[in-house]
Amino acid sequence: MKTTVTIFCLVLFVSVVSFAQESGNRAYNQQRREPVINSGDLTQGGEQRGAMIEANVLMNLPADGYVAVFGIAQEGSTVEESNAKVDSIITRFKRAAATLGISENDTYVDLITQNKVYEYRQETNAVVEQLKGFESKKTIAVRYKQREQLKAIVDAAAKASIFDLIKVDYVLTDLPAAREKLYEEATKIIKEKEARYKTSFGVKMSPVAVANEKYDAFYPGELYKSYQAYESGDTYGSYNSNSRVIQQRKSSTLYYDPLDPADFDRVMNPLGIEPMIQLTLYLRLEYAINRPTTNP
Repeated sequence: MKTTVTIFCLVLFVSVVSFAQESGNRAYNQQRREPVINSGDLTQGGEQRGAMIEANVLMNLPADGYVAVFGIAQEGSTVEESNAKVDSIITRFKRAAATLGISENDTYVDLITQNKVYEYRQETNAVVEQLKGFESKKTIAVRYKQREQLKAIVDAAAKASIFDLIKVDYVLTDLPAAREKLYEEATKIIKEKEARYKTSFGVKMSPVAVANEKYDAFYPGELYKSYQAYESGDTYGSYNSNSRVIQQRKSSTLYYDPLDPADFDRVMNPLGIEPMIQLTLYLRLEYAINRPTTNP
């Protein structure tokens, strides 16, 4: 069964049921989320002390398809002019994309903003702000099946003067089935731990309630980190203290940093070298300790 999900930029695709983000320019402006992991605290307070058993499962899945989202912005002296410039770029891009086998139905254009642009002019004793024109911003989403197509799509976008790849969405078409597998594996782990505690320590327990059930999905775009690698010199000591220090620009880069498998009880479909969708389930069950009765 397939459902519909609205992706970023309000792009609606009937066949897209779950979405994800691969690294794009937006990766520079986002905070990394972290999954819920085992707490290690299995005690349960109160008059009748009980216990908790936790299970944490990770599943790696390849995408069923992809959606690349590009941003276009153009200025003009009028709204009509700025819109016409954007539309001309989008038309050139669509024509190039068609040669790659991407149909009109696999693209969607969304108007994001249309705003005034101001500039300053120097007068005798003042700097005066004045209206310069208008800026139109639109996005175009492109749906494709094979990950290898992205390079050709980006090249076509660049030839059409589109240089802002905002993000790439990973599409997963059957999220409920994947969650069912996670649940089956998590319940198996909890039963295994319950049996192991009984065998190893003679602890007999009875399940009381599900205390925590947290599904989550982590997509490649969420899992990129940025870093800079350089060694700075020392400006103190041998330099004139009145000298102005002019620093060089240090470039930063991004790298894919998936979830650590060591944080999980079990990993289904271990990750290879290719980024994948990472689904998680944290399950915590409350147990009552069966204590032997004593004769008065």
